[in-house]
Amino acid sequence: MANYDPKKKKEYYLKNREKRLDYQNEYYRKTKYSYSRKLEVVKVLEPEEYETFKNRVKDYNKEYYRKNKAKIMAKRNARKAALKTQ
Repeated sequence: MANYDPKKKKEYYLKNREKRLDYQNEYYRKTKYSYSRKLEVVKVLEPEEYETFKNRVKDYNKEYYRKNKAKIMAKRNARKAALKTQ
């Protein structure tokens, strides 16, 4: 395993934060279209497979929200409070 200095690592990520966010946003923009296009094609060619996929995603999201509802609501309330004070 490589040895590294935690301070240097933190400095590196703080220094390159904007570049990293730009890269992530650009990657998201590039892949968003191809991903949505693939779903459109599957919806037309394999409607049953598409419905199965959509139901699986819906069930996952519902379960995730149920498990993490308190944490999600706390973040929302904190964000609303921060906006009110501005």
